[in-house]
Amino acid sequence: MKLKDFILQHNLNYKFKIVKFKEIDEKILNLIKDYSKKVKEDKKFINKLKKVNKDKLDNFLLILRCLDFRLWEFPKNWEYKNEFGFFGLMERVIDLFKGDYENINFNEFKKIISPKENNINLVKLRYKVFKNSLKWLHKKYDGNFKNYFEEFQKPMDFCLNLCELEKFKDYYKNLYFLKPNQLLYLEYILGKNLIGEYKNNLEELTIFSDWEIMSLFLNLKLIEMPLRYLKKIKRGEIIKKNSLLEIELRNASIILGEEIAKKINLPSYILDNILWSLSRKMIFKIPKIKVKTIFY
Repeated sequence: MKLKDFILQHNLNYKFKIVKFKEIDEKILNLIKDYSKKVKEDKKFINKLKKVNKDKLDNFLLILRCLDFRLWEFPKNWEYKNEFGFFGLMERVIDLFKGDYENINFNEFKKIISPKENNINLVKLRYKVFKNSLKWLHKKYDGNFKNYFEEFQKPMDFCLNLCELEKFKDYYKNLYFLKPNQLLYLEYILGKNLIGEYKNNLEELTIFSDWEIMSLFLNLKLIEMPLRYLKKIKRGEIIKKNSLLEIELRNASIILGEEIAKKINLPSYILDNILWSLSRKMIFKIPKIKVKTIFY
């Protein structure tokens, strides 16, 4: 079975209780089509990887994806080397890999990765995810993520076997999101220049459901919900992980994303890059959705 079929066969059967969908009109489709011509994030990502030692690249891609969560809490921390957000994080992880990253202690890790994250518990969580990922890598794959990919090259195998790590257990009951899992698969293919060989595999990926995509669809009024839930988001309240609201917003994002992808005839992974970039550029009336999670 293909990964997309596996995810959708579970998620499409879900009976929504609070979230409703609106029709995707031509105005929104045209907005996405027009903006797609401006998106260059993939090229930027690939160019930055040139700073990473080739012998460390496989592990770099794993660790970068492991450390990418809750960037909204201390945005100043990711303003680094003229970048912000994910690309600011990427620059910090590039610095981490210039040294003996595997034997780095907590204080050194904080200095490089999280110097402006004032919540020490969040920094400790990031360090724990980092160390646990390396421990798993050495225990099962001789310390090299390349060995993992060579064993699990198909998207389904790659993404589901990653669930051995807490960072990648991105599912709830019988609903599967697998945001970091799928994104790591894409980033590995891009980073290792394998897109020609694995292009068909990439088309098995769904939309990567996270706060940027949920927030974009909410602001485009493709998602509706009762006023009491909407007021919570407008007040900037943190949405509880695995709450009914979060689960339904994430699932709605996948279903809407797949529908848009079909309408404009684009693979989901390419559409996701467009939507992610558009979300970062648009000025929203409704604040971005915040969830304390390690999955995004």
